[in-house]
Amino acid sequence: MNTNLDILWKKIHDFTLSCGRVHEPKAFSTKILSSLDELCNFDQSLIYFLDGNGKVYNQYLMNIDKRWSTMYLEYYSKTKNCCYSLERNFREDPDKPTINIKAWEKEPSTEFITDYIRSRGLKYSLGFALYDLNGMPRTIFSLDKTKNESFTDDEFMTLYLIVPILNNLHKNFFYQQKSSQGVEQISWDTTSLTPREIEIANLLCQGISPSVISKLLYISQSTTYKHISNIYEKMHVSTLQELLVRLLG
Repeated sequence: MNTNLDILWKKIHDFTLSCGRVHEPKAFSTKILSSLDELCNFDQSLIYFLDGNGKVYNQYLMNIDKRWSTMYLEYYSKTKNCCYSLERNFREDPDKPTINIKAWEKEPSTEFITDYIRSRGLKYSLGFALYDLNGMPRTIFSLDKTKNESFTDDEFMTLYLIVPILNNLHKNFFYQQKSSQGVEQISWDTTSLTPREIEIANLLCQGISPSVISKLLYISQSTTYKHISNIYEKMHVSTLQELLVRLLG
């Protein structure tokens, strides 16, 4: 009998159970962060909350001066070619959780590394994301270390086991949101829309922009706009607002 493994699974069970008792998205995420220090060592941490189009609309900081987040969001997240930018496209991989560890001392020297990472005194960062029903990141966590001590294999494996459970709990909020928006109650069979048009109309009803829809469905923006034009024509509307009123009442 592996006592250490039994203890680990007991900790994981207790952790996910306590998080699962929280029924509001932001409180759920902050509960995760406040409880993680029992399973993983870190000095600073943050959460970014993203809307359906990948834009940050809220944040939660732990032991981090707000100016660092402001600096990141105002400059680095707008750097399209920066590999550390929130704007880079990363989708959910259903086969494995999205967990990344950065050893900042090993990263090549850039403006970002000098002005942000070195100035903050970061040595290591562990990041993971929780997704919505469309496979888009909606809550991003960063656990940071200022001590020159990497995350251990046990800490990584613990998070590797925990994150999929948290992701499923996280997705429940979007089932509830989708239902409250009336999207699930739409009688698509009463429309003359094709399956692809229904898919796009459904995303539009969720507030997803055409550019993000193109990424979600792996189609060009011109194709997306062609589908939207067909949807408008079939639904006898000329604007997105009219479409939403028509579909959602």
